[in-house]
Amino acid sequence: MKMTAETKVGAVTLLGIALLIGTAIFYGAIRFGETGYPLYVDFDRVDGLKIGGQVRYAGVDVGRVTQLGVTEQGKARATLRIWAGNQIPVGSAFSIGSDGLLGDKFVMISPPDRRDKFYEREAVAEGGPPEGLDSFISTADKLFQRMDKLVVSLEAVFGDPQTQGSLKDTARNIDRLTAALSRMAVDNEQNINAIARNLAVMSASLRNVAGRVDKMAMTVDNDGRFAKDLTETLANLRSASARIEKMAAALEPVATDPQTADNLKTTLKNAREVSEKANRMFNRVEKIKTQAGVDLMYSGGAEKYRANVDLRIHTDERHYFHMGLSDIGEANRFNFQLGQTGKTVGGRIGVIEGKAGAGLDLNLGKNFRISADAYDPNDFRLKLRSELRIGPDTYLVGESIGVNKESQRSTYFGLRRTF
Repeated sequence: MKMTAETKVGAVTLLGIALLIGTAIFYGAIRFGETGYPLYVDFDRVDGLKIGGQVRYAGVDVGRVTQLGVTEQGKARATLRIWAGNQIPVGSAFSIGSDGLLGDKFVMISPPDRRDKFYEREAVAEGGPPEGLDSFISTADKLFQRMDKLVVSLEAVFGDPQTQGSLKDTARNIDRLTAALSRMAVDNEQNINAIARNLAVMSASLRNVAGRVDKMAMTVDNDGRFAKDLTETLANLRSASARIEKMAAALEPVATDPQTADNLKTTLKNAREVSEKANRMFNRVEKIKTQAGVDLMYSGGAEKYRANVDLRIHTDERHYFHMGLSDIGEANRFNFQLGQTGKTVGGRIGVIEGKAGAGLDLNLGKNFRISADAYDPNDFRLKLRSELRIGPDTYLVGESIGVNKESQRSTYFGLRRTF
C-alpha cells in the first residue's frame, strides 16, 4: 500500500507530539495520577515565579507551584502541591530562588535544625525574602543610595573653600613641624650623646656609693654583735632587778626594826622602779628600726653632681631620728632632725643643710612623697623634694634647692637607694 504525502505528514506530526509528551513526562512537567497535598506560602513578592515552577526541599524536587494569588492581607500567596511521600518540617525557611542569572524561578525550602513536627494539609507558612541575584540587587541598591548620600555630604564638607584652605594650612604646618624636628635632632645629637654618657657615669658612681654604705653598715653592726650585746645587757639588768625585788620581799616579814622595815620598803620601791625602767628600755630597743639611704643626683643647669647619705632611726611606729650628710665632697652639710610620721602628713624639726629649720612631708599614696624644708632663719631658704618608688628600695628623686632664691636656685634629678 502506497502512502500519500498527507499520510506521511500526519504520521510525522503524531510522532513529534508523542515525543513531546514523553519528554514532558520524563522531566516531570506532566504527572499522571499525581497525588500529594496542598501547602500555602505567603510572600511579600513573587517576582518571576510562574505556575508550574518547581518546589525544592534541600535541593530535591518535591512538588510544583499550582496557583498564585493575593491574600486579604495584601500578600502574595503561592499554592504548592507537595508530592506524596514528602514531609516538610515546621520551621522550614521558604524563599524564591533561581538557576543562574536567567534561569527559571522556583520555591526553595531550607530544612530547620529540628524536624520533629511537619506541616499538615493546607497549612499556611511564611516566606522569606528572595535569594540570589534579586537579593543582591536589592542590597546593592540600598548600598548605592547610602554611598550617594555620603558623597553628597563629603562634597559639602570638602567643597567649602574655607575647609580647603584649612587643609592646606594644616599640611604646611605639618611640613614645617617635621622640618623643625629634623633640625632639632641634628643640632642636639651631641647633647643627647653627652646625656647618655653622664647617665652611665652617674650609674657607676651610685654603685660605688652603695658599696661604701654597705661596708659602713657592716662595720657598725659587726655581724649583729652590737645589737646582740645590748639585748643581753638589758636582759641581765631586768633579771637582776627581779632578784633584788624577790630578796627584799623575803626579808620584809622578818624585819622588826621600824627603820629596817622602812629601808626595806624603800629598797623594794627602788627595785620595782628599776625593773619597770629596764622593761620599758628593753621594749623600746626591740622596736628600734634603722634605714640607711643614698642619693646620687645630677643638675643639668649647674652641671654638677650631688650625693647625699642619711640614716633614719625609728624609735616606734611614728617617731624617728634623721641624720646624715648632704652634698658629700662639696659642702658636706650636716642634717639632724626629730620627726613624726602620720598616715598622710608628717613633720620634722632640727638641723637642715647645716641650719636650723623644719620640714613637712606629704605622702600621696604608697609610692609617691613630696617634702618641703624651710631653714636658715638669718637667710631664709626653701627646698622642695619629691620621691617616686620605681622598684624595691629604689626611688626616682627630684630636688630643688633655694626655690626662693632665683640666683642660687638649682634643680637635681637622680636615684635613691635604701638599705
